[in-house]
Amino acid sequence: MFATVEFYEGERTLKGRIKSFFFKEKIISEKVELPENEYFYRLKVPVHKGEIPEERLKKMTEGLRDGLIFPKSFRNVGGIKEWSPSYFKDILLFNTAVSQIEKSVFNPAQTLITLIDKKGVLHSSVSRLVPFSGELKIITDNVRAYERESERIMSEYGLSLFVSNRLSDIPEKGIVISARSDIIPVYYKGLIITGEKRLFPFARVLSGEGIKEKGAYGRFCPEGIDMTDFLSAVCEVCFAGELRRCEYEKLVDISI
Repeated sequence: MFATVEFYEGERTLKGRIKSFFFKEKIISEKVELPENEYFYRLKVPVHKGEIPEERLKKMTEGLRDGLIFPKSFRNVGGIKEWSPSYFKDILLFNTAVSQIEKSVFNPAQTLITLIDKKGVLHSSVSRLVPFSGELKIITDNVRAYERESERIMSEYGLSLFVSNRLSDIPEKGIVISARSDIIPVYYKGLIITGEKRLFPFARVLSGEGIKEKGAYGRFCPEGIDMTDFLSAVCEVCFAGELRRCEYEKLVDISI
């Protein structure tokens, strides 16, 4: 389970400060019900002179398996476990990339597409790229996840899927789809579709921003919490299937 964190100002009046000296201001916990009988916790944490009760918060949430989602402005220095997405951003980027390629003018016979899917979470969706590629490469640490899909694609489409766990097999051209950009060689000369903002001297880079479809869950995101972080937790922890169809709101060209 996960929880979001919001901050509220402690008492500023003299009476309030004296009261809070003897009686610590509460960390308020609220259980928020989501569709499909799922839920998360919404924590409201007091702030006094820019400081929060980190030890109390840490002790209170030590049993929270999936961690906390803090406002972006917060710097965690107390060793409190924070939520870290595992695969949602890969899905988010993949859906967006497919939509972008569908609208683009490419000659499939001459198009090389490389999908970097380190955990192999996109193996059941990779066939969506087949109509747009004459050559399709997969870079993944989970080669086994792609073995059966590779056989199916060959049988149904006649396209041989190249699968490797070596980053050195990333080509120097074509289209690369990768939620992370730091693993793409700096010398890459093609089109990069990514979820991060990193410049490449020789490549055109399209970076994802915002989220287009939030489903029934977007309205539950507390103010100050990053929507992508929140929906990633709902998708991965609460297994909200409809969020697996999410796309970035737009792809922004950040090329040099």
